[in-house]
Amino acid sequence: MKFLNRIPTSDEYNRLRINSGMGNEKKNSMIDKAMIGSLLIVSVYENEKLIGFGRIVGDGGITFAVTDIMVDRNFQRQGIADKILDIIDEWFNANTNEDCFIMLHANIPADKLYLKHRFEYLGSNKIGMLRK
Repeated sequence: MKFLNRIPTSDEYNRLRINSGMGNEKKNSMIDKAMIGSLLIVSVYENEKLIGFGRIVGDGGITFAVTDIMVDRNFQRQGIADKILDIIDEWFNANTNEDCFIMLHANIPADKLYLKHRFEYLGSNKIGMLRK
């Protein structure tokens, strides 16, 4: 298993979205734009097949978001997502400070994984929102 800072092809990314249960496919042009705009990409390959993925997006100075953490269903529950987040944690430790705003949007039960990586639930005086 290889953990690489490599942009996957649009087809690899879409295949992993489906195989991980992450959701529907995205347009290739949007994937390409998203990957180029990422601050960090972690692609996990097993025998040249993309089986895991995660990335950091943001402005590079103040605001950052962890996104697209996904692992192929056939490889889940093997610590791959945890290792992806370890690499992301290392990047944050080297490139951010306590004044930065680092966020993510999590689906249940993945929130339990993020709790192990210094993420917390929003306090009672804060709310998360999504634009429709």
